[in-house]
Amino acid sequence: MTGDLKIAFNAHGPELRSYLRRRLGDAHLASDLVQDTFLRVIERPETRVLDVRAYLYTIARHLLLNHQKQEARRRTDSVPHEWFGDVAADAPTPEDAADAKLQLERLQRFVGELPMRTQQIFVLNRIDGLTQIEVARALSISESSVQKHLAMAIQHITERLRSR
Repeated sequence: MTGDLKIAFNAHGPELRSYLRRRLGDAHLASDLVQDTFLRVIERPETRVLDVRAYLYTIARHLLLNHQKQEARRRTDSVPHEWFGDVAADAPTPEDAADAKLQLERLQRFVGELPMRTQQIFVLNRIDGLTQIEVARALSISESSVQKHLAMAIQHITERLRSR
């Protein structure tokens, strides 16, 4: 097709430009996309094309859609600067930090009341993030044993939390 590229450009370039301009509302951008369309054709000289016009429109439509997607990703809605004063800070308030510390201390106390093996399993699973299978392998015990210990730990902690 590269030998007939000039003929194709003269025959279909203005029509493609008009098509893209209507959809974009920007003549310069439409011209750029027409050029990109023909560059794609040049980059793929081995492509056999039965209908040149349809092939060009397909490429142009894909370029248009890609451009619109990129624009949508770049677009940000403008917000008055005053609105940013209402956005909460990422850092917790001193009261929240103190409350979280007290809750963590309570949880540590409740876990400390459990048998040592149950504590170990609870920490590996719930704190360190190991799966039950990984805990079982690490401690050389069965998965059902891990499940029983976790159930006992959760029941104990839940009861202690309710009693307070």
